[in-house]
Amino acid sequence: MKKNLICFFIVVFIMSINLNSKPMSFDTLFKVSRLSSLSLSPDGRMIVFAVKTPDMKKNNFKNEIYLTNIYGSFLKKIELNSDAIIPKFLKNDCISFLKKEKNGYQLFRYNIKKKIMMKLTDIQGGVGDYIWSKDLKTFAFQKDVFPDAKSLDESINREIKIEKSGLKVKILTSLMYRVWNYWKDGKRSHIFIKCKDGSYKDLTPGNYDTPPVDLGGNDFTFSPDMKYFAYVKNTDKMVAISTNNDVFLKDLKTGKEICITKENKANDFNPVFSKDSKYVYYFSMDRPGFEADKVNIKRFNIKSGKTENLTENFKYSIRQFVISNNSRYIYFNVYESIYHPIYRLDLRTRKIKKLYHKVFSSNLNLSPYNNFIVFFNQSVKYPNEIFKLNLKNNKIYQISRFNNKILKDVEINDVETFKFIGAKNEEVEGILLKPANFDENKKYPMVFLVHGGPQGAWGDDFHFRWNLAMFSSPGYVVVAINFHGSRGYGQKFTDSVSGDWGGAPFIDLVKGQEYVVNNYKFINKNKIVAAGASYGGFMINWMAGHWDSFKYPFKCFVSHDGIFDSRSMYYQTEELWFEEWEHKGTPWTSDLFEKWNPARFVEKFKIPMLIVHGEQDYRVPPAQGMMLFTALQRRGIESKLLYFPDEYHFVVKPKNAKVWWTEVFNWFKKHMEK
Repeated sequence: MKKNLICFFIVVFIMSINLNSKPMSFDTLFKVSRLSSLSLSPDGRMIVFAVKTPDMKKNNFKNEIYLTNIYGSFLKKIELNSDAIIPKFLKNDCISFLKKEKNGYQLFRYNIKKKIMMKLTDIQGGVGDYIWSKDLKTFAFQKDVFPDAKSLDESINREIKIEKSGLKVKILTSLMYRVWNYWKDGKRSHIFIKCKDGSYKDLTPGNYDTPPVDLGGNDFTFSPDMKYFAYVKNTDKMVAISTNNDVFLKDLKTGKEICITKENKANDFNPVFSKDSKYVYYFSMDRPGFEADKVNIKRFNIKSGKTENLTENFKYSIRQFVISNNSRYIYFNVYESIYHPIYRLDLRTRKIKKLYHKVFSSNLNLSPYNNFIVFFNQSVKYPNEIFKLNLKNNKIYQISRFNNKILKDVEINDVETFKFIGAKNEEVEGILLKPANFDENKKYPMVFLVHGGPQGAWGDDFHFRWNLAMFSSPGYVVVAINFHGSRGYGQKFTDSVSGDWGGAPFIDLVKGQEYVVNNYKFINKNKIVAAGASYGGFMINWMAGHWDSFKYPFKCFVSHDGIFDSRSMYYQTEELWFEEWEHKGTPWTSDLFEKWNPARFVEKFKIPMLIVHGEQDYRVPPAQGMMLFTALQRRGIESKLLYFPDEYHFVVKPKNAKVWWTEVFNWFKKHMEK
């Protein structure tokens, strides 16, 4: 009797859990807070970080600053009555951050114990990212200015004068005049230092950008002994066709500077000084013009002027690194398969050891005693949370559970990986995610996703736009393939997409679709849809003209910010180096623009398509989507254009995102039911 009662209560308990569980929903996805900008205190006991939370009513985001300790035993919000971003620990009881004021984001200093706040800048238009000297006596910040202005005040006054004039005209004399989603308007990004007399000195004068317009990282820093300032800029005549970002070293006393990466014509960025100020470590690529080349860590000896490549023989491309306080080790993470694992490089022996694999890590912070690393980790089941890697036993511990309450009743399955033989008779990996309340004996529709880049990759992460759990929420199986060109499988695999946009990656998708349908019996082969963004949008457009290559038919497509006409794309976009590398030349020197042009195959289009584009997308301008819509409409193919005047390459505003998900799901449902 007693055993029966126990069994009964266990069954009731399990049933109650199942009854409470639910799939991901838009409302849940847009209640989730987004953690960033993690900073560890000098004594390694406290953590400060930024939190961005969507506000549906205001159609924007709220930015706040939080504190926790390394055990996660308490959580405290710093009350600021205004948006605040980019927090950094200065002392154990003191932090800095940028706080939104009427005249833009300004730099503040805040004493945690005394709750005393000090405003450090009051500059019209605000300031951007910032750094501190090690002794905390001075700081530097980024700001866009007119490069020919003699002072910061002169540049600001000119900007105010132009704004008051009411003129909207733009006079262009060179490329790049716009980037991603903003116009440069003749200004350059410069770094300014706060002087003792209260004035601001331009540390990076000239008609160049620091940080560079693209492909950079943390691109300006002081040496610990305050003798040098390292920064990154691109001095090539036409930046639109160049990835030649260089690291410069400026003597703060004499003003003399040298380019320490002059011999390398490819991308060099993210300088970091050694603790003793003798070396500059930085990221480096080898091939000019290629933005997705393997990233190595190089070291420059300031005294001797010699440079060495520390990871030349290492397989994977590196994302971020930190140097131990005793200068013995470099800890770094990489793109590897669907994860961002953490490694250690021993600078004495040059041996590299993997410390932890199944993490999607970012924002590495090393403790002052070199005994642990705190970092952000995420998976398909949860967004960024703070974790700690114990460097003595290589075990990880979760510190924060910021979104546990919001996600506690949401059922999200673990991602599964599968491998098959794709193009070139090589192994290709994919991700599969089952929907909530999955039943092995049922048949499920399949959403077939194509990633962008093309040198991107699907991972075990919590994407806020192309969220895998959200795609699975109506009861769909989600399949996402890391085709030839994806990062995380070695540089040779990544290289294979360049010049072959509709070749090997397309073959991988064709073979991958057949593989999953044949090997996962719960997939309904008669209800398959496909969606992709950026290069993924290009591939959807390519698939629209080559649908008959797939064994199982697609019911409909979604093409988000995809290239439709490869020739006109070259003349519309801003990053010409990308186009010229990927197509091995210009439209007048290479036939690849026409070879891999989806517009050539309009006569074969027949599958219904939803097209999405943002007016402020300067990477893949909206004319690409409009031309595609015209082609489909003229052919009499069912199609819909979802156009956002206030979005760019990504749809980010909460209300717009809700429209995006609603339209995409309605499109899927309509055509799956036919």
